[in-house]
Amino acid sequence: MPELDPFFFKINSWSFTKHRVWNRCQRQYYFEYIAPYVKSTPVVDPEKIRWLKNFTSKFVVQGQLIHDIIDQQIQLHCENKPMDLAEAINEFTKKVLRYKNIGGETFTEYHNGEKIPGSFYTFIDENGKTCLHTFFGKWPDYMSRECLRHEEYDHFNIGDTGVTVKVDFVGRMPDGTLVLTDWKTGRDDDEYETELQMAAYVLWAMEYYKKSADEIGTELVFLKTGKTKPYAFFEEQLREVQEQIPREFAMMNASYEYGDFPARPSQRECMSCKFAEVCSERKM
Repeated sequence: MPELDPFFFKINSWSFTKHRVWNRCQRQYYFEYIAPYVKSTPVVDPEKIRWLKNFTSKFVVQGQLIHDIIDQQIQLHCENKPMDLAEAINEFTKKVLRYKNIGGETFTEYHNGEKIPGSFYTFIDENGKTCLHTFFGKWPDYMSRECLRHEEYDHFNIGDTGVTVKVDFVGRMPDGTLVLTDWKTGRDDDEYETELQMAAYVLWAMEYYKKSADEIGTELVFLKTGKTKPYAFFEEQLREVQEQIPREFAMMNASYEYGDFPARPSQRECMSCKFAEVCSERKM
């Protein structure tokens, strides 16, 4: 077993993002979460890994930009200041333009050799404006909710397993119940096992706010279409998640040997992987 920087064990926890990477490609998981902390005979120089981690897939960036703008607007609301759709759209367009002006050089796909056409920036600008218009159109429904938290990292434990969550918006209804909201900027589907993500949010909120499961609601808001999908979890479902998360986390930490993290190469995934350059099994 390789020697790891002690800091790794301080920050090592389960998250839904880790879950997705683990189930997509364990080699990518190794590079993302373990390789930067290897101290003895690393397969790849940790400094190289840390440099590659600065790149971001173009598909992730467009969602991040929208979330950043929404978070800024919610903060205004929480401070009892007026929200501003025109300013939100203007700020979003400026952020997209910054990426366009540098030719997408910080995109993973660009680093991996893909040319980023001008039409891509037009697309994310139009898509972002659609999402922001939808968000502002739905916001009156949230005005009666007390703003408790938004876009903050929180941690809790399931047994000995640390869990990290980041809820987009936590609101308290007039009757005292909580609603955990997650803004989705992509397709209106369940491709990414969102139920597990929302269940983890509920487990955190039960502990953080000392609430029972029936006092906590969750919802996905798809900003491209305006559709809202609510979730309600029964105790049996939550118990299953409480067993699933530690079991998966144990698998993630059963070994820190490079060879125990097999690659799952595919042309689309490898092109969007920031570590393709150092992966011998990449498929480009």
